[in-house]
Amino acid sequence: MSAAHTVTSAAGVPRHNLEVRIRSSQGAILLARYDQAYELPEVAAFIWRRIDGTTPVADIAGAVAERYGIDGPTALSDTVDMLAWLVEEKLVFM
Repeated sequence: MSAAHTVTSAAGVPRHNLEVRIRSSQGAILLARYDQAYELPEVAAFIWRRIDGTTPVADIAGAVAERYGIDGPTALSDTVDMLAWLVEEKLVFM
């Protein structure tokens, strides 16, 4: 099953991979897993900060819509896409 299929449910609840090292620097979030490093752009960092293992995808998308002034369906689509990438990179589990 692909990462995109894993995140298609708005009721799904993402959680951080505990093997990921996290650093914050001047508002940016830097993630490291084994020999890979990632710097999350602003919206991705906003999503990352809302992943707590209890908040469903739909609620995270709602926070994105409110913060960035976009409509709900667009926010949900963008959030699902970002979470699918995070899952694909094994930074987040669903």
